[in-house]
Amino acid sequence: MGRDLNERDLQILKRLVPELEELQNRGVDIEYMNILPPVANHHSRGVADFEQRLKRLPTEDMSYLSDLILEGTEGLCCLQPDFAEVFFTVAGQRLSSDVADRLRLAYETGGDCGG
Repeated sequence: MGRDLNERDLQILKRLVPELEELQNRGVDIEYMNILPPVANHHSRGVADFEQRLKRLPTEDMSYLSDLILEGTEGLCCLQPDFAEVFFTVAGQRLSSDVADRLRLAYETGGDCGG
């Protein structure tokens, strides 16, 4: 379920992974096709670090990510269950328990992760 990240996606990715800019300044060019899986799987030092990174996001960005997930554009299926649960919890705190429940359902019925 990969996609080309747009400018807003890249801004969110940089908020979640501020060290990415340093890597890019050193000539490391990394292209991701989703936002959350690389943050969880490659940049976070664990579930607590992933949670802290998510809490840095403004509510508008959390809502944007949630909308992308619910429309099937942003991939969650590559997240380990404990990382996904952290995302649902933060979304529930920042947005609503209804959104968290819908995200959880989308994760549970997500199907193939795509490339």
